[in-house]
Amino acid sequence: MSVPQPETPQDTQLRTGDAVFDSYAESMDAEGTPLLGHLVLYSIFDGQVTRDGLEGWFRELDLDEALLPPPLRQVDAFERVTGPDGVRVSYPLSDPTATGPASQYGRRRGRNQLVSAATLMVRPVRRDGEQMVRHVVREVRDEEATSLEYDTRLATCIFHRDNSGNGPEGAGTLEIQPNNAAIARLPEAEQTTVRLMLTDIEDTFRRRCTYLTSDKLRSVIRRYVENLGAIKVRPTGGVYFVNRQHAETLGALRSLVSRFGRGSHLVRVPLPDQEEMREMIITAFTTKAKDELAQLAQDIAAAQRNGKHEDAAKLYQRFQDLKQMTDEHSDLLSTSLDDTRAALDLVKLQLGGLLATAGDEE
Repeated sequence: MSVPQPETPQDTQLRTGDAVFDSYAESMDAEGTPLLGHLVLYSIFDGQVTRDGLEGWFRELDLDEALLPPPLRQVDAFERVTGPDGVRVSYPLSDPTATGPASQYGRRRGRNQLVSAATLMVRPVRRDGEQMVRHVVREVRDEEATSLEYDTRLATCIFHRDNSGNGPEGAGTLEIQPNNAAIARLPEAEQTTVRLMLTDIEDTFRRRCTYLTSDKLRSVIRRYVENLGAIKVRPTGGVYFVNRQHAETLGALRSLVSRFGRGSHLVRVPLPDQEEMREMIITAFTTKAKDELAQLAQDIAAAQRNGKHEDAAKLYQRFQDLKQMTDEHSDLLSTSLDDTRAALDLVKLQLGGLLATAGDEE
């Protein structure tokens, strides 16, 4: 049985913030304030969420299971853990236990004082239908950072593919083979650091094979929100406007996110139907539609130029989705969105030419 953890200041702040927004939403409902929709913000942290567990929550909350992420694959876990953004350790040679970002070592610490640094990383060696092989490498920078020295194989990480046909796609096993002779030539403190890194590779691989990372969960929520026809209120994302008709779904998503890693939350901020709010959403939508229509026009032109008429159906579906979203937001915002509709008409003509050409070749 898990032991409840004491509440942190961050937990208290998030809980208090959610209570404030809940109170605000309830007061607006009680007053019968007309809504345009909700602003949606979310933060997601690592937890212990399995793919099967997430699927069960989707069913419980009546969420669209078509938007679930694909099953976890062991081959993907190996690629991630031993890839460029995977496990890596840097430390000053004077103190191998002081690990941290590589950028903080190998530079001047004080006047006329230089720090030599080592970095343990994983490098690809070979791959075929049976195995992927990668080596743990030790890179040492000299005090002037002008030359590099390598120990090219402190350990070998091998992913054995399961080609039996009985396992799921991407199945396989991880094997780590320490090069004990090479490790023994290092100072004792460095030997400990190397072996801790090998343990970290194994533990991280096992975790990625079992639990969805915060990045994957964040992608699930972003995709679901965008599937509701959300509009990015900020160009960089992170804050979305969602039509009022999806309020119930947003409530289910909020409940879902609360079950993720500690501190994870999704907030729905009710947006009153006021002129200033309308202008903000209209500006955000027209910017989004303009960018997507421009990209669609480029993709149609490329398909015509390259004779890829088989892409016509997908391009037409993208056009239909944009048109439907324009109609939906036009009704909601009580505006004609003339510029967007004019751009839609131009793209429609362009798309019609591609469809006609594709029909002639059938």
